[in-house]
Parts: sequence; C-alpha cells; structure tokens
Amino acid sequence: MKILAFDTSNQAMTVSLAEDQHLVQTYQTNVARNHSVELLPAIQEVLKRQGWQLKDLDRLVVAQGPGSFTGLRIGLTVAKVLADTLQIPLVGVSSLAILAEQVPGDGYVLPLFDARNNNVFAGIYQDGQAKLPDGHYPIAQILSWLQAHPGQVTVIGDGQNFKETFEAAGLKPAPVILSQQDSLPNGQGIVTLGYQGQPVTNLADFTPNYLRKTQAEMNWLAQHPDEDHPENYVFEV
Repeated sequence: MKILAFDTSNQAMTVSLAEDQHLVQTYQTNVARNHSVELLPAIQEVLKRQGWQLKDLDRLVVAQGPGSFTGLRIGLTVAKVLADTLQIPLVGVSSLAILAEQVPGDGYVLPLFDARNNNVFAGIYQDGQAKLPDGHYPIAQILSWLQAHPGQVTVIGDGQNFKETFEAAGLKPAPVILSQQDSLPNGQGIVTLGYQGQPVTNLADFTPNYLRKTQAEMNWLAQHPDEDHPENYVFEV
C-alpha cells in the first residue's frame, strides 16, 4: 500500500510517503506557519524523490487535530480534494496521537499543545491506548489526573512551556519533558496510525477536531448569550 501522509496541524509541517508502515520519504519544516504555500510543493517534492505519481497512491492520511485552526483547515481541504479526485481512501488521525506514537516505552505519554491561559490540548496515552481522551483541558486538570495515576510520564509537544508548573506539582517520578526539537513530528507516527486506521466513510462530513470553539464562535456567543447553536452562528456569519 502506497501512502501519502501530511500534518499541518501546528507550526511544524511534515509530508511523508510510506510503503505500508515503512517510511520511505519525509519532508519536514518548522518555520512560521505558511502551510497554504508550502504544502502542495512539499507533496510534489516527496513524490518526485520517490519516483511516484499521484495516481500511484493507495491511501491518504491527514492530521485531523487538535492544533492551529488555520493549519487544520488547509490540511483537511487538500486531503479531501485529493481523496475525491484520486478516488482513494482517506484516514484522519489525532495530532496528539501522532506525537504519542513516536515515544517508545510502556509508561504514560502526555502529548500536549499550549492553548494559552494555562490551558492545553492534551491526551494521555499508554501502549498506544488513550487513558485520558484528547481534549481542551486546564493544565491543573492534567496534573490532577497524573497525581491520581502515578507512573513514569514522558511529555512531548509544548511541555517546556509548562516546565515550572510540572516541577511545582512534585510528581513522582518526575516527568521527562522532551525538548521542542525532540517533540517535532518525525513522519512515522502519522504513517503507522494512518495505516492502521479506518478510512472516512463520507468526505463531506469529514471536519477538523478543533476540540474547542473557534475565536469567531466565542465572539459570536458573547454577543448572543443562550444561543449556543452552531447552525445559528453559521447562518448569521
């Protein structure tokens, strides 16, 4: 099975090609988000390196979120257009699970993205299984969960942003907090999960997993109290 997988969910962007679960090409960048310009050329580049054409692909895989709202929309739009045009299956995978997948060992893995104001997008994984579902959490809630479930923890993603918070919590054993460089997606996690995952059954219904409302929605709700109905927001905007 020839797979094209890409992750535009955050600043770092990866585009990978794989034969089944074996990674054969990877394009990586970690510059200020410009995925709308860089994604298609990156896809062309890895295909050229491998000597493949789009028509050779058997499956597409895309990071479905959480992450940058703009980045997710770019990635899913390209993925859906390619899947529809090429008439091949598309698999969406968790951006957090992608990071957790690339951490070896049998302890807890805590992939997290800084969502500001002491909130995070996070999940807790062990042996590839979600022990705490992906969500938008106060960092205090994550620490409470870890205190109630003692064990070795590896933090990947934006963990360095919360280093002092983790130290103050006094978790035993102390968490291993990976550096920003060691937290970058390496292309293997998305390929492994995408190979194992189930394809989307209806492309029209395939949407990003934002895990919280967009800023535009929150602004709208502030002006329309007691009207938390997405269809109203979409209609008026």
